[in-house]
Amino acid sequence: MNLPNKFSILVWVCNISLVLLSLVVIACGYYYTVVPGLVGLDNTFEGATKYSSRWSQSFLSDHFIFEQVMDKEKGIDRENYYFSSERDLYQIPLSDSLRVEVNKIDEERSSTESSFAGFVTKKITVSKPAGTLPVLLVAPAIPLEREQYISLARSNVLFFALSAIYMLIFVWFLRRFVSGLRKPDFFNRKNSQTLYITASLVLIAPLLMWGWFKWIRPDLFSGYRIGNASSMDVGSPLPGALIVFGVILLVIAWCFDQGVKLQKEQELTI
Repeated sequence: MNLPNKFSILVWVCNISLVLLSLVVIACGYYYTVVPGLVGLDNTFEGATKYSSRWSQSFLSDHFIFEQVMDKEKGIDRENYYFSSERDLYQIPLSDSLRVEVNKIDEERSSTESSFAGFVTKKITVSKPAGTLPVLLVAPAIPLEREQYISLARSNVLFFALSAIYMLIFVWFLRRFVSGLRKPDFFNRKNSQTLYITASLVLIAPLLMWGWFKWIRPDLFSGYRIGNASSMDVGSPLPGALIVFGVILLVIAWCFDQGVKLQKEQELTI
């Protein structure tokens, strides 16, 4: 007889996650193979004599900007491709920084009317000019050729797809372990090995991320000197969190394995 089904919710969460991750992988595959680079690269406006458009899309912390400018009277017809990343931030000295126009919001004259459950139905914002403020942090946009632009965009889609596949494998083993806990004899070697594999997947993930950004993803900013700006070391907390989580899972797996061994010894003693 099975134990009370205390892990059904976790199993269903894993099932739903597996379905969603599978859809993400399929969508990335479609985007990579059918739609080259980024959607919207070939905007055309028949009959127009002057137009300009700018289109941008972000993958993870990377941003891709596509710009079209056309003016038949001046003979201008060009396409511009840019790349910027939040991982490449630079700090600018105050003496050299750009300044942007800002407005200060008047809190007393501004108002917000809300309906049931906090949904905003009307919002009035009153502001007045407040001069300029310096820009201290910038993420420069590097101009690219169309082929390089598409190649870099595809590499980000590939990284996103590989990450989804990796998470798919992790969730699969996690579901397998949680399902095993629903049985009366859940202290067994199979569940112990599954938990070890789950912990290993979490610990290996930061190394794979580091390898991708170190050896596969090109560092476009390495050949640039951004004026008097100083590069900032912008690190993500995700690798560190994964290492801590992986170590915790590894300790739990070791304790679980010791429980299996003690149970085996007890059965042999009896």
